[in-house]
Amino acid sequence: MATSNFFHKPELALRRAQELEGIHQDDAALAMLHEVLSSRRHRTWSPAFEQIMIVYVDLCLKLYKTREAKDGLHQYRNLSQTQAPGSLEKVIRYLLTAAEKKCTEAKASADAQQDQILEENGNGDDEDGFRASPQAILLSTMSTDPAKSQRDSALLLPSLKFLWETYRAVLDILRSNSKLEHVYHFAAQSALQFCQDYKRRMEFRNLCDMLRLHLGNLRQYGNLDANDDGKTNNK
Repeated sequence: MATSNFFHKPELALRRAQELEGIHQDDAALAMLHEVLSSRRHRTWSPAFEQIMIVYVDLCLKLYKTREAKDGLHQYRNLSQTQAPGSLEKVIRYLLTAAEKKCTEAKASADAQQDQILEENGNGDDEDGFRASPQAILLSTMSTDPAKSQRDSALLLPSLKFLWETYRAVLDILRSNSKLEHVYHFAAQSALQFCQDYKRRMEFRNLCDMLRLHLGNLRQYGNLDANDDGKTNNK
C-alpha cells in the first residue's frame, strides 16, 4: 500500500504500524507514524490521531526515543490544542503515567540486581571494581549522590533520562496554554517529585530555572504565544 494513503487515512497508518510492531519492526512503525503526524496535507483532528499518538508514545518509550517523543508532542499540540484540547491532555497524562511507571519498574529491577550482586560477592569485595566501571561512571554524571550511583545500574539510566526529558517537553509545550494550565501544574509537581524521589539535584536546578523563565514570561506577556526558545511573540 502506498505511503501517501496513510496521510489521507490515519486509520490505515495506525493499522500498518500495529502490523509492523507485531513483527518486531518498531523503528519502522515509529518512523511511519512520525511522518503521518508531521504531514501538512491535512490539519483536521480526528479520534484516529489520538489512537495514533497512544501507539506512538508507547513506541517512543519502548525504544527510549526522547527526541521523537518531544517532536510528536509538538506536532500533536499543533493539531489538537484548538480542536480537541481534551485529547492533548489525555495523551500527555498517558505519556507521563507510562514513563513514570517504567521508571519505577526499572528502579525496582536495578535495586534487585544490585542486591543480588552484593549477596553473591559479599558486602564490599567488588565495590571498588563496580565504582570504577564505565556504567558506574556514567551513572555518577547523572547524580551527585555516590552511594545512589553505586546501587543503580544501566537498567535505570535510560528510564530516568526519558522521564526527565518528558517532563521538560511537556512543560515546554504547555507553558503558554491557558486551557491546559492545570496539566502544566500537574507536570511541574510531578517533575519536582521526581527530583526528590531520585535525588536529582542537577535536574532540580534546571527545573527551577525553567519554571522561573516560564513564570517571568507569563508575568511580562500574559498568555501570548511563546516560541520554542521560551521567548514570547508579540502579535
